[in-house]
Amino acid sequence: MGNVFYVLYSLIYLALIVYAVRMRPDKDLQFRCFIAILAALFYDNFISCIGVLVGAGQVLKFLNFFRFAFHVFITPLLCFIAFSIARQMGVKIAQRKYAAVAVWVLIAVFIVMGFLHDIAPMDLTPKVAWGVLTYSHAEPVIPIPVILINVFVIINAVFIWKAIGWPVLFITSLAMFFIGAIQIESLGNVPGNAGEILFSCGFLAAQKKLVQMQR
Repeated sequence: MGNVFYVLYSLIYLALIVYAVRMRPDKDLQFRCFIAILAALFYDNFISCIGVLVGAGQVLKFLNFFRFAFHVFITPLLCFIAFSIARQMGVKIAQRKYAAVAVWVLIAVFIVMGFLHDIAPMDLTPKVAWGVLTYSHAEPVIPIPVILINVFVIINAVFIWKAIGWPVLFITSLAMFFIGAIQIESLGNVPGNAGEILFSCGFLAAQKKLVQMQR
C-alpha cells in the first residue's frame, strides 16, 4: 500500500518541477538550487516506490545510497535558498555584508554533520515498512542536520513574514517541523515525505511571490 503513496509523491514532484521551470524565466542560483532539491526529492520517492520491483540486493542498496547522499549534499542548500529569498524580499538582516558568508559556512557545517551522520557509518540494511522496501540505517538515528536546517528556514520565514506580511513559508516550514516529528514505524517515511511535499510547496509559493514582486 505504501508504494502507491510513493508513486503519487513522485508524480507530484515531477509536476512541481515542470511548474517551477515554466513559472520563472529568470533562473538565478537560488532557483537552480531549488530545482536541484525538487529533483533529489523526486529521486528519493521514486527509488522508494520501485524498491519491491528491484528487490533486496547490491543494486537497490547502491540506489538507496544516493538517497542519503543527495540529502547530505543538496538539502543544506535550503539554507541558501531561504536566505536568498529573504534578501530579495527586503529582510534587513539578510542585507548585511557578511550574512551570505555566514550562511555558506553554516551550509558547510551541515554537510559535514550529514556526512558523519548518514554516509560515514555505511550501515544501510534492507527494511520493509507498509510494503515498501528500502535500505536505511540499521538503527534509527535522529536527523539532527535536517532538523537544524528546518529551524533555520523557520527563522528566515519569520523575518519574511515580519518584513512583507507574508506567512506562507513560515506556515509550511513549521508544519514540516511537526510532521517530521511523527514517527510511526509501520508507515516508514510516508508521513515525513508528505511533509516534504508541503515544505516544497511553501518554497514554490515563495518563488512565485518573488516573481510577483519583481513585476
